[in-house]
Amino acid sequence: MVDLAKIRKKAKKGTSRPVDESTSSDPSTTRRLEDSTPPPEPGNEQRATNTKLDRFKAEAGSRRDIAITKAAEREVQLELLTFAIAGEQYAIEIEKIVEIVTPRPITRIPNADTTVVGIISLRGTIVTLVDIRHMLRHSSAPEAGADTRIVVIDIGKEIVGFVVDRVLRVVKIAPNEVEPHPVVHTTELEESIRGVFRASGALTILLDLDKLLDHSQWT
Repeated sequence: MVDLAKIRKKAKKGTSRPVDESTSSDPSTTRRLEDSTPPPEPGNEQRATNTKLDRFKAEAGSRRDIAITKAAEREVQLELLTFAIAGEQYAIEIEKIVEIVTPRPITRIPNADTTVVGIISLRGTIVTLVDIRHMLRHSSAPEAGADTRIVVIDIGKEIVGFVVDRVLRVVKIAPNEVEPHPVVHTTELEESIRGVFRASGALTILLDLDKLLDHSQWT
């Protein structure tokens, strides 16, 4: 005789659902699941690091190039002293200037060239005083005033000074600001002029001291 109660009991056990291991509280099961997690794709982390490094190098190089460019621009600037003579504004490179002093007694030199005013003593050093006005074909200078100064320069192996009506200021300009072919007064020595530029709204004549103070032109 068939025992229906036993058959039903077996059928009921056979239809029970299997345990889901992913929800098991067994620690060993959890470790197995963690160990089975796939690792990051090889090379992704290194590529990200390289990208950041490349970006840093590019930006650092760009900043360095800008700094070098600005430094180069500063290096090529002309630093000039501007001064006035006979109502005209002139400039010379400041690197040639030794000192700027107030007028002092002048010792005349017999039979000296007409462009040589005389000599002065500057702390024991003999300085030849030349007449820039004469060289630039201006009229004779009036009496020295409160603003009159002697600009002492080192030209070659000789220390030379010249009188100006007034010292103005030191300016810095780029070489391309100097116009190479200026329109100047016809009585001035064009070969002694490097060009003209504007400083504080005024037209300023840049002198070439090497040519202006060439002994062969002191006539």
